[in-house]
Amino acid sequence: MILRMTPADTSADGAALARLAASGADLSTLHRFEFLLHFPTQFTADEAALKLEALAFATTVSQDTRQNRWEVLGVKRMYPVESDLQGLRDKLQVIATEGRGRYEGWLAKAAR
Repeated sequence: MILRMTPADTSADGAALARLAASGADLSTLHRFEFLLHFPTQFTADEAALKLEALAFATTVSQDTRQNRWEVLGVKRMYPVESDLQGLRDKLQVIATEGRGRYEGWLAKAAR
């Protein structure tokens, strides 16, 4: 099961983690989380990717020509802890705002 959490959801990190656990995921193990941000230019996307890398993310920058924007995918293996996800959400929203972009949320696949 793949879960998606968007930044507009209030206290949704905990609810998403509960759904992840209900799907059979072992929350005591590392999971692969993908965090998605969008930016208006390649320059701002590249700057954001550098900031994510400083936070121990692996990053990929690509152009979404259909939407005329740049995407930054940040991947991080971490334990699914609500407070950690909330802290990352706050940091990623700041990074997105600084680059006139948008933080779209995270995806996680259930690890068993």
